[in-house]
Formats: sequence, C-alpha cells, structure tokens
Amino acid sequence: MDTLIPHTLIRFGAIAGLAACLAHAPAAHAQERSPAVRSAISECEDAARRGADDPRALGACDFALRDSSLGEEERARLQLNRGALSAARGDGRSAMTDLMAAQALLGELPELHLTLSAAQIRVGDFNGAQASARRALELGLEASHLAHFNRAIALERLGQYDAAYEAYVQAARLAPDNALLAAQPRRFARHQP
Repeated sequence: MDTLIPHTLIRFGAIAGLAACLAHAPAAHAQERSPAVRSAISECEDAARRGADDPRALGACDFALRDSSLGEEERARLQLNRGALSAARGDGRSAMTDLMAAQALLGELPELHLTLSAAQIRVGDFNGAQASARRALELGLEASHLAHFNRAIALERLGQYDAAYEAYVQAARLAPDNALLAAQPRRFARHQP
C-alpha cells in the first residue's frame, strides 16, 4: 500500500505533541529577578502552550535562558518550551537538542517523550519517533491519543501500514471528537469494509 501522508498531518502530529507536553509543565518559579526576565519566561511558556510558531517568543526563551539566577529545573522547563517552539517552526534539530538537555535534568516525563517523538518526526527519525511515542505511553501519558497519533505517523513513514492503521484507529478511538484523527483510518482503503 502506497499512502501519502499529507504535510498538514505531519505538522499536526508534531504540534499536537508539543502543545500537550507544555500544557502539563508547571510554570517556572519567578524568584527575585528583573521584570524583563519574568516577562520573557511568561512569553516563552505561553507561546509554547499554544503551540505557536512565534519567533518573538523563541527570542524570549533565549533571553530568559541567559539569566544566571535560573535553577536547574527552571532552565530545563525553559529548554522544553524552547524545544516546542523550535519544532513548531519546523526546526526539529534545535528542538531535539533542547529536549535532550531538558531530559537530562527532568528525567522520564511522558510529555517530554511525546514532544521528542514530534521533533523526531520533523527530522525524519521515524524509528526514534515511534520508540519515543511508545515510551510516552509506557510512562502513562494522559493525552495518549497524541502518542498513538505520532506513533502512527512514524509507522506509516516506515512502511508498516497495518501497524500504522491500528495506531490511527487507537488514536481516533481515544479522541472521538477530533475530526483529523477520525479521518486517518479511512485513508487505508485495504482496511475498509
């Protein structure tokens, strides 16, 4: 079966994973620091939660990360946010660099693995994306439909169409009100009645 994955579908997989990840990341604690740094942290986090392609917010992340008063967890959360913004802009390599640095400090967060799977989709590492999405599920990701969706995209790109179909079906079953997810299994003519 030769299926073409629409570009918007790949983009949705990456952005959806990022937005879900950041909706669960607590805001960085505002210690005694300048209002400009507090504002930059807020702008970085807000844009990442929205899954925005926002160059200004990416600059705000960079500015905030230069503040020497950041604790390790704050720095890691900002890297997570910057990684999300980079992936939303289509810069999967920068996203992965930030996500790997954040993982070293934050450990095994299911949302981080979901976001990593989205970045890996962006750079064409479909084996890695499938494994990261599976790891997000193993860690108990609350928005599991997004991990199944990213996993499905990766499996489809790897030519594993039956497994991809099953993952799309699972994603659609877990989010029945999502029209994009519901439409994916219908693309697999071989599996239709």
